[in-house]
Amino acid sequence: MPANKARRTDLSNRAGRPHGVIYRQQYVRCGKAGCRRCPPTGPGHGPYWYAFYWDYQQRTRSFYVGKTLPAGIELIGGPDQTPSSQLSQGGAHA
Repeated sequence: MPANKARRTDLSNRAGRPHGVIYRQQYVRCGKAGCRRCPPTGPGHGPYWYAFYWDYQQRTRSFYVGKTLPAGIELIGGPDQTPSSQLSQGGAHA
């Protein structure tokens, strides 16, 4: 990652986000024809954490967070969450 491009992991002051930020895990495809991790033989690469939020035009935006959640993000729900479970920052409604 270039030094001048910092990761956007703290969205607590993000404008235009009426329902907060949702964190969830997703599998991604690499696009290589012979990859054994990608569908149909596997689930894909990951899971990786992504953050989803709504911009001022009410469009859903997302970006890569990392393999682990940043500090300060708490799980909403029980311990039986699946890899695609939704998380929220600071108790905001998802």
